[in-house]
Amino acid sequence: MKWNWGTKLVVWMAAFMTMLVIFAVLMINEEISLVEVDYYPKGQTHQELIEKKQNAKSLTDQITVVNNKGVLEIQFPLDLDPELISGNVHLYHVMDDKLDKYAEIRVNETSMMMLDLVGLSGRYLVKIDWKYLEIDYYTELKLNLP
Repeated sequence: MKWNWGTKLVVWMAAFMTMLVIFAVLMINEEISLVEVDYYPKGQTHQELIEKKQNAKSLTDQITVVNNKGVLEIQFPLDLDPELISGNVHLYHVMDDKLDKYAEIRVNETSMMMLDLVGLSGRYLVKIDWKYLEIDYYTELKLNLP
């Protein structure tokens, strides 16, 4: 069978359209993870976040984070009363928001909070949003888990 230019054109157009449909299906099935789902409201309160960070930097002792054999130890300043510390800890996974972990701050008598890290691996940001004596603080530390 001999193909003329019209038949070749139709075959190439069909192949091109098939390729476009395949790429469209692949793009629809692609998982896209946003940095923040509600980024607009968080952007509106950015000045408050800056003030919280400045409050945290003004403390004499800073928060420290240590990975101790699968347990995250968050040490709050020792000169603060542990019973008056409240807030939240967000382990923010840099690449996949499904691997994030949230916890409410519960410190012991030595101003230390322990958080289980079982099943977590990769690069994390430890976002600590906390309050002491009606003053808001925010601390963000990097954490690499094996």
